Amino acid sequence: MEIRQKRLENGQLVVNEDFQGLLASNGLLSASALWNVNDEPVKAVVPERRTGRFWLENESGEKVEFYIKRCLPPSLSSRVKSMFSLKFRDFDALNEWRALVLFHKNLLPTLIPVAAGRTEEGTFCVTLGLKNYQRASELLSKESQLEPPERLELIGRIATYAAKMHKKGFAHQDLYLLHFFIKLPENTPFLIDLQRVIVQKQLRRRWAIKDLAQLLFSARLVLSEEEVDHMLDVYCQEIGFDIRQDKRLFKDIEKKAAWMMRRHLKKKAPKA
Repeated sequence: MEIRQKRLENGQLVVNEDFQGLLASNGLLSASALWNVNDEPVKAVVPERRTGRFWLENESGEKVEFYIKRCLPPSLSSRVKSMFSLKFRDFDALNEWRALVLFHKNLLPTLIPVAAGRTEEGTFCVTLGLKNYQRASELLSKESQLEPPERLELIGRIATYAAKMHKKGFAHQDLYLLHFFIKLPENTPFLIDLQRVIVQKQLRRRWAIKDLAQLLFSARLVLSEEEVDHMLDVYCQEIGFDIRQDKRLFKDIEKKAAWMMRRHLKKKAPKA
């Protein structure tokens, strides 16, 4: 699905044309107005990145839910940390907008982008709220009521999504199960938090390793080994080759996934 974009304010604001009228009727058709929209905080993973939720009334009088992610310029300490870890690229809210548009163009279900822009304070991206969903990490948990055939089907859909994304040259960089929202009742996976998406003509090995390690690590928190094997089987079938036959590649994936698991268990361990 193509997102019809319209650039305003000399390129400082870009809007999805389907929402231009709604934004205008609520006095939000400017970068400054959207940045300062009255919202309720949802999460703040790091000080430089905050997400809020707000509602707008449409022509029918219905309240429509939106989310806004605001990204401040990275602090000096963050820049120094990135430099020493050899990370020289800053991912702002405009990168998320570009990724959202690309994912829709390539028929990869994700949130609907509404608007994005730049102000003196930072960048922002507004998305439409997703209704009737559950996180994959919750839906596939051991407490879930899903029957085994339903579990395998959903696991296969997630694996297929990851493979299609990689074939397009996209890497998520945070490909954990909790970032897959499952639209109910059809159980369609939607991938969220696209801020750090990498786009390449052909995805480099390092990005595939990172994504797959994250997916395997998070899968092993809630899936059986047989289910993890099924996930790998479906991914390999969709991607066109068995990654397990590339001994070095799969060793690197498993090594990174094991490191993530050790770090996770260490954080959960009771302090002496």
